[in-house]
Amino acid sequence: MIKYKKLGLIYIMDFYQLGKKIRSLRLTNHLSQAELAESIDVSTNYIGQIERGDRKPSLETLVSLCEVLHTSLDYILSDSRSSSDDYIMFNIESELKKLSTDEKQYFFQMITSYQDLKKGTKKEL
Repeated sequence: MIKYKKLGLIYIMDFYQLGKKIRSLRLTNHLSQAELAESIDVSTNYIGQIERGDRKPSLETLVSLCEVLHTSLDYILSDSRSSSDDYIMFNIESELKKLSTDEKQYFFQMITSYQDLKKGTKKEL
């Protein structure tokens, strides 16, 4: 994943999602990986790596893919980035899944207590 800043927020580029979108478009256009690779002058392995999110395609490659897949760069990237908040929530959820029910309840109580404390502080101001 690549992080970049825009208007004070941090966005994360999710190459796995980008690869899924490219694969979906390839299949919609009834192309094999080999046919797509040949049409943009790259290897079949490279297309597979892009679709799995293992490789980060260059801007030139993305533009070529868009032309062959009859789509826009905006569309192909639309589901591939999320804010740092989305990334944080994903990581929190991943960690919570590892906990027992009692441990999850404990963290839930910590969060609600923190929120109540913040509300109380705001009322005093």
